[in-house]
Amino acid sequence: MVQLDEKINAYLDINKIYQVGSDYVTGQPEGEPNQIIYWNASVLGQQPDQAQLDSAYIVWQGQQIQLQNSSQAQELLSQTDWTAIASVADPALSNPYLTNQQEFLTYRSTVRNLGVNPSTTPAVFPTQPTPTWSN
Repeated sequence: MVQLDEKINAYLDINKIYQVGSDYVTGQPEGEPNQIIYWNASVLGQQPDQAQLDSAYIVWQGQQIQLQNSSQAQELLSQTDWTAIASVADPALSNPYLTNQQEFLTYRSTVRNLGVNPSTTPAVFPTQPTPTWSN
């Protein structure tokens, strides 16, 4: 279960509200749910209601997944950068030479698209081809 403080932090992040110190305090009065006890409106603006906090948290989660997808795409591309070098697949320049460079170029194009246009849901990345070398 998501804690109230996590939702508040997501709300502040989404709205680009930067706090210093204790501009809000949460607590759980006896027999009641966790709630905002203090909110410094002069620093943070109007106190959000539960619906605003819930909505901001959903948006924030999507942004975090986008960042993860983009980061994973960058990592996968960096692992296969060497396959995009023209000479690696040129028999006149490399011995042995990569015979399935086109598979890697197609793979890299798909991965790059997932990184440039990251989804708010976890991406399903294609399987990296296995290098095939000439004899």
